[in-house]
Amino acid sequence: MRTIHIHASMREPRQQHQAGSMAINMMLILLGLIGMLGLVEVGYLYWAKRDTQKVADLASLAGAQQLQDCSAANTGNSAALGNATSENGFSGTLNIACGTWSAAATTGNADGFTASAAGATPSAVKVVASRPVTPFFAFTSALPNVSAEAVATNTNPTAVFSIGTTLVGVNGAAPLEQFLAGIGINPGGTSLVGYQGLANVYITPSGLLQQLGVTVPTNLSVGGLNTLLAAQTNVQTLANVLNAIVVVGNQQALTSANVSLLSTIDAAVGNIPLNVTLGSSGSTPSGLFAQIIGPDSSVNDALNAQVNALQLLETAIGVATTGHAINAQSLNLSLPSTSNPLITLTSAASVIEPPSIGIGGVGTTAYTAQIRIFLDITTPNNGFSLLGGAINLDLNLPIAIDVANAQAELTSLCNTTSGSGTSEATIAVTSSVLKMCVGNLTQANAFSTTESCDQIPNASTPEQLFKLSVGSTNLASLTTSFATNALTGNSSVTLTPGETATTGDTLNIGTSVNNLVTALTTALIANSSSQTSASSSQTALQTATDLWNQTPSSDINATRLSLALNSIQTSSTGLQGTLGNVTSSVTDLLGNTVTLNVTGLLGDVGNLLGSVTNTLLGIVGDLVCTAGSSTACINVIEGALNSGGSGTGTNSNAFVGLIGFLLQALQQPLNDVGSQVLTPILSSTGLQLGENTVNLQSLQCHNVQLVY
Repeated sequence: MRTIHIHASMREPRQQHQAGSMAINMMLILLGLIGMLGLVEVGYLYWAKRDTQKVADLASLAGAQQLQDCSAANTGNSAALGNATSENGFSGTLNIACGTWSAAATTGNADGFTASAAGATPSAVKVVASRPVTPFFAFTSALPNVSAEAVATNTNPTAVFSIGTTLVGVNGAAPLEQFLAGIGINPGGTSLVGYQGLANVYITPSGLLQQLGVTVPTNLSVGGLNTLLAAQTNVQTLANVLNAIVVVGNQQALTSANVSLLSTIDAAVGNIPLNVTLGSSGSTPSGLFAQIIGPDSSVNDALNAQVNALQLLETAIGVATTGHAINAQSLNLSLPSTSNPLITLTSAASVIEPPSIGIGGVGTTAYTAQIRIFLDITTPNNGFSLLGGAINLDLNLPIAIDVANAQAELTSLCNTTSGSGTSEATIAVTSSVLKMCVGNLTQANAFSTTESCDQIPNASTPEQLFKLSVGSTNLASLTTSFATNALTGNSSVTLTPGETATTGDTLNIGTSVNNLVTALTTALIANSSSQTSASSSQTALQTATDLWNQTPSSDINATRLSLALNSIQTSSTGLQGTLGNVTSSVTDLLGNTVTLNVTGLLGDVGNLLGSVTNTLLGIVGDLVCTAGSSTACINVIEGALNSGGSGTGTNSNAFVGLIGFLLQALQQPLNDVGSQVLTPILSSTGLQLGENTVNLQSLQCHNVQLVY
């Protein structure tokens, strides 16, 4: 048998190979362990970064909640510092600044934060936290420092609200048509149906300004924003604003409708430039947005507020047409017993104070469109004869009527008194309806001021309103100026966002206009009793002569005398009825601005009626008159007009009789002012007068949030 021997030298390579494999495996294991330790180190680094970010986030939020803790130089905030160091034990480096944040500013600045200058009011806090990271396993002498940045902002309470009288309410099937009718513009064949979709569209002032090409600096104060908006007077045309509204509201299809709408407005106001001021620079509104009230930190809140697009569009039209008179109508009116138009009435209407939308905090106001109507009642061709005889009536009656205006002021916001937890805002409303002024007014100056009509230039200058004369002799005249009180109201509403409330007392248009016309008639008739310059005898003789000549010459004298005296009785009874209808509502309108002695004049009318009655009873006994003497009959009429003195007033029967016939001449044109001019204009929207519609469009309360 052969024996095989295996030498040691043959086993060494295998053993060496196995040892090498083990070394490699150990090395790989070691590398794996080192890698794992490295991953732990990296994880620790990321944890340190995350922890530092948490510190920055919480510190910025704490600082934004306590903006009053910002230093005078706005380079620190004690609340943010305390949160980081005391509450979170941060021992690294902190850089804290107070300033403002704007989403628009992120274009050139990633965090959108702008540090405020010393003394400025901040709305945001920026915290930059950094710290060194100690190596976990000491494989390296140092790890990179970690740094984190956070910006938190505190939005100020801000509300967006509007107020509309019934003339500019956003109710009904065609709200824009109602608005246009309220300011005297008849849309005619222009289709306005498409605009109804804007009633549910909301846009931001920031978006509107951007579309209009208005650059808003990132670090802007409230006063600076108001100034910026008000400075756009001659830059923005109504066409630009209307198109910008529909584009931002994603209603581009309405741009073609805007062309037709603008054409209609141009035709109504006389093809003149229509410019829109975007802001208001004072307490009197003049632009699309009322003055913003609030700290500088509320600027961004105002710019990003949600505003109703249809309300913006209507308001823009009101701003653009402010001061431009729109001819309402021109009427030729006929007097009783005449077939020729002897009195001319012209009228015009205009927005004298534009509507505005309120955006801001407590104290912010919004205004309705204050609309004024101008009326001019005149007798052309130097007047006409009263009673068909020698007495001439020259009438010049310029009237300005402030139809309706109202102001809404934000008195509190972000209350939760409803029990539902929903934030609310309280808005106080002050309104004024139907203030009338009579005096030295013209169409040119009637629309020249936003103040009430008694502040129109020359409104307090006496004007000769009418004159009764024979030749160059003045029998009676009234030269004066006066104003009636407006019907005012004060109320307050509390609303949640999106809610609308109606304030004020609903006034029946017919009754309100009738009271206004009655007040005007009473003021003219009763006020003239103290301003006549005619002698009683001359007035009585001329009136008696004209009355006699008016009677049919074919009748016997007794009949003619009876007809003349009955005319005096009829006109005096009408005067008595007018004065007797001075109700408390009319008295409230007249107030103390017109000096009246209605009671005394009523006594004088009663005295005249008694005298005429006694004369009528004695007609048969006047043999000279009944025998055929016209002069004797005229003397009988004159005697009835010359008697008197037993009334409670101071006027002669002759003057009271003449005033009665003047009332007959004025009654129809003054009534036509109400029925043919005022009532149609006030009824054009189909709504009641005296109501104010307040709408809280949006409400933003305190809300601290991280924005970067």
